[in-house]
Amino acid sequence: MKKVYLFIVALMVAATGFSQTVIFSSSFENWINGLPDGWMGAKSSIEPDSVVQITTGTLYGTSAVQLINTESTHKRFTTQALTVTGGQDYEIKFWVKGKGNIRTALYDTTWGVYNSYISVDTTEWTEYSQIVTALGNSDSAEFIFSVQYTDSALGHLQIDSVVISEATVTIDTVSIHDIQYTTDASGDSPYLDQIVYTGGIVTAKGNGSYFIQAGSGPWNGVYVYDNLNNPAVGDSIIIKCTVAEYYNLTELKNITSFVVVSSGNNLPAPVELATGDVADEQYEGVLVKVTNAECTTDTNSYGEWIVNDGSGDVMVKNLYSHFDPTVGESYNITAPVYYSYSNYKLVPNSVDDVEIVSNVGADLLNNNNVKLYPVPANTYVNVESDSYIKDVEIYSLDGQIIAKYNVNAKSGTLYGLTTGNYVFRINTVKGTVEKKVTVK
Repeated sequence: MKKVYLFIVALMVAATGFSQTVIFSSSFENWINGLPDGWMGAKSSIEPDSVVQITTGTLYGTSAVQLINTESTHKRFTTQALTVTGGQDYEIKFWVKGKGNIRTALYDTTWGVYNSYISVDTTEWTEYSQIVTALGNSDSAEFIFSVQYTDSALGHLQIDSVVISEATVTIDTVSIHDIQYTTDASGDSPYLDQIVYTGGIVTAKGNGSYFIQAGSGPWNGVYVYDNLNNPAVGDSIIIKCTVAEYYNLTELKNITSFVVVSSGNNLPAPVELATGDVADEQYEGVLVKVTNAECTTDTNSYGEWIVNDGSGDVMVKNLYSHFDPTVGESYNITAPVYYSYSNYKLVPNSVDDVEIVSNVGADLLNNNNVKLYPVPANTYVNVESDSYIKDVEIYSLDGQIIAKYNVNAKSGTLYGLTTGNYVFRINTVKGTVEKKVTVK
């Protein structure tokens, strides 16, 4: 039977015009100790008793596999260890029927990014194909089927005839504008789930993500989910990526090629908007600026606060930096537009992107609000404030800068002081306070 199956695979390859090297194939004919041969690798998380041999209604041969996971949390069903080459694309072709969600991924040197779920709801065998890319060379790679929400009404999910091959994928170079532009009410990208090359200038960044933009104006910015590369703001980059939708946020993920073309570039000019106009699909990912926008709420537990210039609310999120706003103060804010939990949000890259316009908290900047101790100091001094301290600059009495300490918190300790009389300039997000300090 196995020889017959391999011949069938050969016919399938010829019929589809797919001539790349097959690195793995399985029709689930051989089972050992109740599990299919070549499967249930080390990264599998599905319970063995949820992997069932099916011997009726199969597509090829006498067996298929039934996967059972009725929960929303996905379970992984993986191959045994295989050898892959970094940067190589692999096509996973498989036939499936039943009811549930299924997607593919690859674990090689690290966890790759999962493809989008395929929603299966049929009693007929249907063929699907998804592409995964190896992030690095590995002889212990495992190809993954991820399943959720299976339903016994149609026999859960049943898989037969899996063929994994090296793939030569033609990758289009697509502008950010074309990735983002859509007239669909969903806001989904027309390139959803496609692998593309694109590029732009990094406008904001944090741990595991950043925004890129190519030119000023609507549709020209996009969010990038990338925990492998660490570009700087102002870098012009080209990436190979997969276009995805994450709860209605268009994002680029699965970065398999990353090139910095140049650094230190000027950022695209922000689009100047009223706060009430920010919540629009065309500005998702785009650098915008709102002016004279009054803070109307305290920061919530998710680091979010609301500003309004009289035209409507817009949320600000402390995703990449921490700014401690004051209710009633007005701000000019320059930031890319993010989307999560059904809200468009401004995401400043740093506290310098939030400019205080009317400082109702200015009366707080007095000697009781900003504290330095012990004074006189002796090699070190503690600094505290009710507001966020960006940094502390130390000047001689004739105005020469001696040192600068980055604090980025509401308190800190400055070490390495030398004997003398100085002026300490404490720069907070609400303004600057200067204090004379003697170090003995």
